[in-house]
Formats: sequence, structure tokens, C-alpha cells
Amino acid sequence: MPNSTFKYPSGNYPMKKIDVSVVLNMHREALYLRPTLLSLAACAMEAARAGLSVELVAVFDRADDATLQVFRDTPLEGFAYIRPIEIDVGSLGPARNLGIEQATGEYIWTADGDDLVSSNAIVSLFETARGHADDNVAIFVEYLVAFGEQFHVVRYFGSEWLTPADFAYQHPFVSRIFIRRSVFEKLRYVDLKVTAGFAYEDWDLNARLFELGFNFKTAPNTVFFYRQRSNSLLRQANAVSAKTIPHSTLFEPERYCEQMDDARRRNGDWPGFMRNRQEIFQRNFTRELLAAEQMRGYIMDAALLDPEVEPRRIESADSYCSIPWSSAHWGFQLEQAYRLIGNRKFDEVVVLPWLKPGGAEKYILQILDELQAAESTNRVLVLTGEAASEHEWASRLPEDAVLLDVFNFFPTLNDDDRDAMTLRLLLGVSEPGARMHVKSSWFAHRLIDRYRSVLSSHFKIVYYRFADGNYQWNGQRLRGADGVGFLRRNLNEIDLFVTDCHAILKSDLSRIGSYERKFRTIYSKCEKRHRRQLAVKPTYRLLWASRISPEKRPELVGKIAQAIRENYPDFQIDVFGHLSLEMDGKVLFDMPGVKYRGGFDGFDAISLENIDGFLYTTAFDGLPNILLEAMAAGLPVVAPDVGGISELVIDEETGFLVPDLADDESLVSAYVTALRHMYSNWERTSAIAANGYQLIHDRHGQDTFRKQVATVFSSNSL
Repeated sequence: MPNSTFKYPSGNYPMKKIDVSVVLNMHREALYLRPTLLSLAACAMEAARAGLSVELVAVFDRADDATLQVFRDTPLEGFAYIRPIEIDVGSLGPARNLGIEQATGEYIWTADGDDLVSSNAIVSLFETARGHADDNVAIFVEYLVAFGEQFHVVRYFGSEWLTPADFAYQHPFVSRIFIRRSVFEKLRYVDLKVTAGFAYEDWDLNARLFELGFNFKTAPNTVFFYRQRSNSLLRQANAVSAKTIPHSTLFEPERYCEQMDDARRRNGDWPGFMRNRQEIFQRNFTRELLAAEQMRGYIMDAALLDPEVEPRRIESADSYCSIPWSSAHWGFQLEQAYRLIGNRKFDEVVVLPWLKPGGAEKYILQILDELQAAESTNRVLVLTGEAASEHEWASRLPEDAVLLDVFNFFPTLNDDDRDAMTLRLLLGVSEPGARMHVKSSWFAHRLIDRYRSVLSSHFKIVYYRFADGNYQWNGQRLRGADGVGFLRRNLNEIDLFVTDCHAILKSDLSRIGSYERKFRTIYSKCEKRHRRQLAVKPTYRLLWASRISPEKRPELVGKIAQAIRENYPDFQIDVFGHLSLEMDGKVLFDMPGVKYRGGFDGFDAISLENIDGFLYTTAFDGLPNILLEAMAAGLPVVAPDVGGISELVIDEETGFLVPDLADDESLVSAYVTALRHMYSNWERTSAIAANGYQLIHDRHGQDTFRKQVATVFSSNSL
């Protein structure tokens, strides 16, 4: 109800039909409000001269006293009625809704407390709306002039130039809409909480109107003077939100693709349509605005009301267009992504850099298999987002899983656009409450850092925590900062951290404190196999197998072989692994006691004939899958004490553990000492290998793994 502390213009309001209700939302705009009110009053007076009756619904949402006082003290001529409302909502969407509920006009025009408009705006908006064939029309001003901290000019165009893809990509219009009040009997502004990551109530409303078939028109020769200030609601929304709107029917995959098909049919010559759009975008709208004397007059009127509307700065301002410049922006690519995936919803989403052979990938796939076996209906979508020539393990995905390579399928997009498209895609193809399984990668970290609130409000996020990189400084090995930094930024949004060993869990909790409830260890599954018995006498031949990359320290292999051959002249290390780009096999392995055997596709592909044991060198790791497989094959293991390896390789019990030393010479010496221990009592070494095999059977077997997965995911409501 109107607040009785305000004075209203005289008039026969109860008996008079109101043509237009201006719903003005105010908060704490006292320093800017007077020019806004006088600008609206000028519109109302011109409307009155044209025979239109205009009311002002003044909505004060948690407004301060200064804003209220400025409103009371400003003469507001031209309005047939003024209806002030004081509310305590703190959100623009519901505040606009409350104002609209109090309005009585045939049309609603929304407004905010710090902007100005050309005096012809109400008349031109009304005439444009009345001139349309039906009621399903929304009208906007033709020009926006941004002023204050930044100056630019925007020209808006009708929806005949737009497609659903453009509404996905950005908001093609401005926040002030002119539309029949009856529309709000079915639609409302959404209350977009920034805690959920979404913003832009107006963009969301217009996307829903577009999906319903509304036409969007611009009122000729109208100007909206849009104040740019650091503490505006838009700036606040940009700062704390994901800069996007919620999912709605328009973005449902099937509906989206249907409407894109309709757009192509409606425009006939699609390439010509897109060329015309680009030609529009290339125009200079600042020059067009200033070319008309009428428009220059409106700029002068605004400058007289508020000196911050500086005509000389408008003259040199850049201009923009609401029609996106690119004919292949990510909104159009989204349609292709939807069609690649098909019309289905997923309840498991996996975000990976690529799907290549690796312990982390194998671990996540094992968990997916268990979840699908337990829940039977899981539909899995795998998104990869970094450069990869192929995804060798695509065949290992669960049955009916869908793999989409968003990096290689959309090579023209930059990272920002690819991420924005991925977010919109995920909201469209996944069930609310779906699980998102995330492996550390630049792609995944960008997504979560940018869209953490949106993703956490839609998904149950499971982050698989493996070893961080490290580096040497001042004779010490130090842990890299990226992993811990990511955890600290996103702990509140991620539901569950899964590790493959206790060491990572303990290390993280030692640095971030009391978040134990979110961290769980699930030991990797290792397929049970027939244990290979060691030969009665050693052959002095070891196996080294891994990805050949800097972090695996392959350069130590030759040094170890050279040193141990002083005791065992026939000693040899067989090396298996795919070379990373920066690795040169000839330099690394072309030396006595080392044989490079090439790449391998799984541990089972390696012949273990005449192999005494398994040697592992790495700078950092979690609990490497390759060590599990070596132990499961009955091999004694020699490995460094990094990450969670000591949980598997218990020195002199299940294997031979090498201390993690920063100095390479000392480290090589420690490896040699461990190997001498292994060979000095071969019978004891056979018993140690048997203990390792039993540990694999007991802790990493199928039944134990299944129970761990069931316990962890059920206990976390995941």
C-alpha cells in the first residue's frame, strides 16, 4: 500500500484509466536520484500532452533516509498518480514484482534510480507497442548512452535480428522493458540470489519471453542514459556472480535446437542473414545518434539535468551493438554440442583434461563402474577440455556413456567462451543434483573457479585429489602451491574430496584445518591375478614402467644402473613407457645397463619373464596404480617415500622404500642401497613380495573396493 508519509498529486486517479505505470526501483541513490526523477517527470509531461495517463510506482527497497528525502523534495509534475512503497526485500527481482503488483496501468515500464531518459520515451514506447499486431510484444529504447566512469553508445535492434543462440551468449537488450501489465499475471522476475551464482533478472525474463514467442521491438528515436558507477547493482552482480542466468526452457536442448531450426527457416537465406548482422555490427552508432538534431537535443536535455552526461565525451565514445559480432559465437556452437550429445539427461558428469591411459583416469573410471553397477540407471557424460590427439581410453567408459571433447570439437573458441558454453551445456543436459566428478586440470580448475556458485547449486561436486607437484629450493623439496590454493578457494562449494591414499588427505588437512567430513580415502582397485613366483636365483634384471615425463625422474634410471653394476656387472633395467614431448629417449636410456623397450598399453602387456622386481622413480605421486599392478604380479617393489607410497611399500615388509632426498647423488645412492638389500637375501625378498601380494589382495580387491565406494558415496548423500 502507498506510504502515508508521501504527498501525492491531486487528480481523479480512482476514476481515471492509467495507460502506463512507471515502476521505479530505488535503494541508496540519493546523490543521483534528482536528475532521474526530473527526467521521468519530463517524460510524463510529454505523455500527458499526448493524452496518456501515467502513474509512478516508487519502490523503495531498504532505501536510506537520504534517498527518501530527495524523493519527497523533488517536484514530480505530469504524473496522474504517485504510489510510493517501502519494502524490505534486498533483491531486485522481487522488488520489481512488488511494484508491478501495485501498478494499475495497461503497460509497465521499469526504471532504476540513477538513470535518465529522453523526454519522448513514454510516448514512443506506447505508440510502438500499440502499433504491434498482437499483445506478445516487448519494447525497448533504441539507444543507450553510458556515461559517468565510462562512456559508450549502444543501439538495440528488434528480435527479427536475433536467435536463441544470442540470448545464450549475452543479453541483447537493456534492463528497462515496456510491456503489457497482463504479461506479469503469468511471468515474474526471478529472485536471483548471488550465492547461487546467477544474476541479471532482466536477461532471464527476456530469455523466457523470447521462448514464449514474444517479439522485441525498439521505440524510434529514444535514448536511455545509463550511469556507470563502481557501486551500482550491476557492478556488484558482475563482481560476485558467474555473469550468467539460470537454466530455463529456452535452453533445454531439444527446445533450443528446435528454435534454432525455426530461426533458419524464418530467415531463409541464413548466410545472407548472418552477413547482414555483421554489417549492422560494424556501423558507427555514436555517429548515427549524433547525426539527428532531435537526438542531440535529448543529449542536451540530459546534460542540463546532470553535468556528468558530457556531450563532448559522448561524441568520442565507442559504439557497440546488441547483435553479437561473431557469426560463430559460442551460443551457436552450443547447438552443435547439444546435437552431438543427443536429447538426454545425465546424472553423472565427468570433467577431465583428456581420456588417456593413466592412474588417475583409471581410478575415476573404476569408481564410475562401481556407481553404475550399484545404481544401474546412471547416465554418464564425459567432457574433456584440453588438447589431445586422441582419447585412447574412450573404450573403457561405462556402457552408453557419451564423450564430448569440447576442446577439439570447438577449436575456434577461446578458453573464456569455451568455459561459458560448457557451463550452459552442463545446466542443459544434466539432472539437478547430478554428480560431477572432477580431475585436476587447467580446464576443470577454470570452470570451478569461475562458476563455483552455479555448479555447486546444481551439482554434487566430487573432486579427486591426487598428488601436487613439487620443486627444490635451498636444498629442500617443497610442495607446489596450486593444489592447496585451489582447495582454499573452493572448499565450501565442493561436496566431497576423494583421495587414493591417506597421505594426501593428511597433508591437505594439516594445511586447511577442520574439513575432515569432506575428505575420504578410497584405495584403488587392483584386479586379482595369479601370483608369479620369483625365480630361485635372481637374474639381476629390473622393470621400470611409467609415463616418461620429467616428474617421473627417468634420468635417474641410467645413474642407478651404472652405480649398481659395480656390484652386479650384468644388471639391467628394462624401461617401458611413452615419451612425453620434452623427453629424449636416446639421451636418457642409451647407456650400459638400460634397455628402452618402447611404450606399453597396460601392465599386462609387459612380459615379466626373467624380471626380478620393479623399480619406480618419481618426484611426487599419490599411490601409483603401476605399483599396485607390480605387487599384484608378485614383484618386489623398490620405490621412493613420496606421497602415499609408504602406505603400500612398507620398508622390508611389503617392499623396499627409498628415502626422499633432494640431492640427486644421495638419492641414487639410496636406491642402490635398497637394491643391494633386495638382492642380498633373495629368500627374504621372496617373502616380502608375497606380503605385498597379500596386501593387494586384502586392501585393493574387488569386494573391499566396492564396500569403500558404497560407504563413501552413501555417507555423503552422493
